[in-house]
Amino acid sequence: MTRLAVVIGDPTGVGPEVLARALDEAARVPKPPAVLLIGDAGVWAEAQRLVHVELPATPADRPAPLMRGRVPFLDLPPADRAWHPGVMSSAAGRAAAQWLEHAVRLALAGVVDAIVFAPLNKQAMIRAGFPVRDEYDLCASLARVADHDEMNVIPHPAGQRPAGADLLWVARATSHVALREVSSLLTTDRVLRTIRIAHRTAASAGAGVPRIGVAALNPHAGEGGLFGDEERRIIEPAIAAAGAEGIAVTGPHAPDHIFRRARAGDLDVVVAMYHDQAQIATKLLGFERGVSVGVGYPFVLATPSHGTAFDIVGQGIADPGPMRQALLIAERLTEARTVL
Repeated sequence: MTRLAVVIGDPTGVGPEVLARALDEAARVPKPPAVLLIGDAGVWAEAQRLVHVELPATPADRPAPLMRGRVPFLDLPPADRAWHPGVMSSAAGRAAAQWLEHAVRLALAGVVDAIVFAPLNKQAMIRAGFPVRDEYDLCASLARVADHDEMNVIPHPAGQRPAGADLLWVARATSHVALREVSSLLTTDRVLRTIRIAHRTAASAGAGVPRIGVAALNPHAGEGGLFGDEERRIIEPAIAAAGAEGIAVTGPHAPDHIFRRARAGDLDVVVAMYHDQAQIATKLLGFERGVSVGVGYPFVLATPSHGTAFDIVGQGIADPGPMRQALLIAERLTEARTVL
């Protein structure tokens, strides 16, 4: 049975409420996961009240099977609770980061197999004094991982797919950087590394030999150099090198067309060159099911692709679908690791 550390996320965002609904649903399946919920018991009680769920916290320090009417809970109340729902604050960012840190320590100690966390707010964490770009950097610093990345995954939008090929994966050669920096950051080695990571991750999730499409950087894939030469200088050599390693990869494909091919079922993985090239299409294809997965860690790491959604906090309308999907993906990836 997969052992999940589940972090309630930023206490001022929608994380606790979508998590309450997702775990309530998970407790009703024939084989519920073993979980350890980590956060503040007061925040959790309010989330249950808000979405009309009864999963009271049962004190625990390690995962146990999730059951209707209770959830194993590690209560770590912060010293500073000077926050308000729907408002970004350093106090909330500090608490959420500390809860995530505790989950990472449990994973490194072998107490849990995977970490699933509800949305955190990057600015709140940084204002709290954490010298990281995002939550993935925070986890990497604790795990002493230098080479790590993030991928998005959604149920394949092409309908019926062969067993094991039901997910569409999206990787990015660059991520949380200014758009003006993307071209200077792209190198053949960087694109090749991203292709390799995408291949390995999708294959480990049961995709067999995943079909990977690499997006171009420029409009019309550079139009033969008319709109830029990054395709010829950087991306094409990376694709050729990956193909020589036996990876099923094609491209560079025009950015405005590659996700149409993915939606039609021609691709299992899309490798994008920058953040919004990937995220705009991914969220259009499956925002209500999207999950972000950390890769390169010694444990499975998953979270919903959406953010803290401060504008709808407390209204009880936040969709628990991505949170539910994150729990399922974490279980699936952990089981794949066990088999491998």
